Amino acid sequence: MEEIDIFDADLRPLGKKDRKQAHQDGDWHRTFHLWVVGDHKGGSMLYQWRSADAKNFPDMLDVSAAGHLMSGEAMEQGIREATEELGIPLDIQDVHDLGFRVEVADQANGQKNREYQGVHMHHTSLDLSAFAPQVEEVAGLYWVPLKAGMDLFLGETKTVEASGIYFDKGSNKWQSSVREFSKEKFLPRIQQYYLTAHIMGERLLESRFPLAIS
Repeated sequence: MEEIDIFDADLRPLGKKDRKQAHQDGDWHRTFHLWVVGDHKGGSMLYQWRSADAKNFPDMLDVSAAGHLMSGEAMEQGIREATEELGIPLDIQDVHDLGFRVEVADQANGQKNREYQGVHMHHTSLDLSAFAPQVEEVAGLYWVPLKAGMDLFLGETKTVEASGIYFDKGSNKWQSSVREFSKEKFLPRIQQYYLTAHIMGERLLESRFPLAIS
């Protein structure tokens, strides 16, 4: 059983509850999101291609790394999840805090998602060969160029070319890959989350602070 802290809509603590039950009951809870921005092609955002075995939204592209905070964990401790998923050393001191965004979604499987997502951003010069993703969670990692991604999420283009790595189960190795992704391949969000993240990524690379999201 994984217990998470639950809150009211004003983020006042109400106690703790089993994670699965909290989603069934539609309890407010906190998650940690990390966007990784790289220098690839003049500036790119790293997307995680979720495992085909994931319980929610399998085989879709999402935030570089994300996870629930366990009961008693502070937001800063969410860096643990990102480190595990991506397999690179991360320090909270090297991560920019963009604040909270709120997401509400009722999923087809009966889950009622009520999240306060603590959004963070990290600039890296590492090549994907330096990453050691968690194969149980991550099917691939792909760089989406910042500008091309903005065009996609604005509806100005139908697809975007992304380069990255995917885990080939036949060879049991990570392989280089270039793919075309449509907007429908990204985990659905009601708000323009991805577009805003790309804008903030561009600001980060240009050292135009502050960074914020909502």
